[in-house]
Amino acid sequence: MTDEIMPSPLIPNALQDAPALIVAVFPAQKVSFEAQRERKAGAGQTLTALGSYWKGRKPLILVRAIVLGSLLPQTDDAEADLEIFERLMAFDDEGLARRALIQKALKSKDIAARIELEAPWRCFAYTVKKDARCADAYRAYEKPPTDPNVGRISEAHPANPLETLGFPLDADALCITLRWRRDATEEDKLTLYRKALATFASYEEKAALCKRPEEVDQAWLFAPVWPVVNRHYAHLGIEAWSHQQLIEQLGILRYGHRPRVGDTFSGGGSIPFEVARLGCDVYASDLNPIACMLTWGALNIIGASKECRAGIEQTLRQAAKAVDDDITALGIEHNERGDRAKIFFYCLETRCPESGWMIPISPHWIISKQRNVVAKLIPDYENKHFDIKVVSGVSKKEMLAAAKGTVKDGALLYELNGKTYRTPIKTLRGDYRAPRAIPETACAVGRNTTSSPGRMTSFRNGSTPSSGSPGKPWISSGK
Repeated sequence: MTDEIMPSPLIPNALQDAPALIVAVFPAQKVSFEAQRERKAGAGQTLTALGSYWKGRKPLILVRAIVLGSLLPQTDDAEADLEIFERLMAFDDEGLARRALIQKALKSKDIAARIELEAPWRCFAYTVKKDARCADAYRAYEKPPTDPNVGRISEAHPANPLETLGFPLDADALCITLRWRRDATEEDKLTLYRKALATFASYEEKAALCKRPEEVDQAWLFAPVWPVVNRHYAHLGIEAWSHQQLIEQLGILRYGHRPRVGDTFSGGGSIPFEVARLGCDVYASDLNPIACMLTWGALNIIGASKECRAGIEQTLRQAAKAVDDDITALGIEHNERGDRAKIFFYCLETRCPESGWMIPISPHWIISKQRNVVAKLIPDYENKHFDIKVVSGVSKKEMLAAAKGTVKDGALLYELNGKTYRTPIKTLRGDYRAPRAIPETACAVGRNTTSSPGRMTSFRNGSTPSSGSPGKPWISSGK
């Protein structure tokens, strides 16, 4: 019989002046790694469904870490505080095992090669490979060996009955395919995943095999965490079974109410979104109307309930169908045969200062390497520009020609009527470069008394403009 720790009453403002956990301990390396993984996920990020306009979004995992670290209090046991924080972030061994299991990161043969297990066949089944390469290896499996060293791999018996073998083993060397048994429970799999992950040297190696915490069902991922959290903070009256309950109770302890977070430059909305998902009250604004739109979308579309999201998606499908019906009726995306365009290509063009022609700009004209599709430039001499024609199934020679575009080494480069034209891109842009500064030994700079106020003029060393002359500025080489 175990003694359960009963939580104390929750006292508002009890932590009003208590130092935050983030001041004492913070797993910066792990947070940094997870934040980097989130940003590298590209379209897999939660908020990019609204578009990738806002490049400076804060990683959601970083926002969560800072909010939790700022609200959680320090105790007399800093090591235990850090352990609790990592559990709440799913950085601990249990959280990693659950994240890796959902990702199906380790194959059965990988687990077999990494862990020690005396009776693996309670969780795993195997299939013998039937190819000729394995025939000899499995001839000994058809009849159990009579040697007293059964169960031990030795030179005398290189192949023992599989049922007597334990892990670790090399499934490929034994010519078998391993798989989970159908009756293997989730807890069985988690136990073996914990053991396998423990064989990796660093947190980064383990986490790289896992789904990101936000990609896993939160109730299942953090189910083992809450009893530990409640015991650790029982003296404060904490009894939470979700992040939202924990945040609200910590807010009462610190401020007397649920935490309120304000973001006056909300940008892409990552901070308001994540703190709202944690259970805080949120106030956000931005001078940029697009930022306001993205923040509103993060809270009201991405953060909407499943029922609301389903309604939004249904409305979007209806709107898309209505637009598609109108486009089809107008025929603006169809040719004379009724074919519908799938992709539209475009490129910029510029006027060549030498020929006066409008030249399309592209580093190459290859559209599909697999299907040998290229774009060809067809000169229009009357209008002095090029039409672009898409050609399929071209020859290898034509593919090589299409690999050369009209931009090379920072210059516009093309051929017309047998003549090659080359113009630097900076010339086309009209780039301006300020004159280089002249060393003091090369010239003297003085104020021209006959020029307009504030104008600076350069004179030859030791010389001055003649009296009453306008003093036209020029720069001497100092010779």
